[in-house]
Amino acid sequence: MMTLSKNEISTMKQKLITMKKSIEEKQDNSLLDESMRESTGDITTGIGNHLAEGNAERVDREQEQTFEQIDEKVLGEIDDALDRIEEGSYGVCVDTGEEIPYERLEALPYAKRTAEAQEKFDKGY
Repeated sequence: MMTLSKNEISTMKQKLITMKKSIEEKQDNSLLDESMRESTGDITTGIGNHLAEGNAERVDREQEQTFEQIDEKVLGEIDDALDRIEEGSYGVCVDTGEEIPYERLEALPYAKRTAEAQEKFDKGY
């Protein structure tokens, strides 16, 4: 059923683990930034902090939160993919049972659907 070679699967597994690490490190760093900002925040938000600066900072923070939400989602997808590797169902579309082309997995190692099935899923069919 599974046409991915052991080699291909272990390549993907490495990719997934690397992705996971880099997201987790990024999260650790942003937590660090956050606490640094907290501790120095009082000084910088002193007199002469114009409204515009405050807005820019807010936008940054909102973007950061969006990225963090995306990262959380991706982390979940990566964990799912690693589970599927363990179960031996990796590379098979969760909706159609078709094989996901290796090129797609290379581009998106945590893909759980073929491109067609993903498109339908995204449109809510």
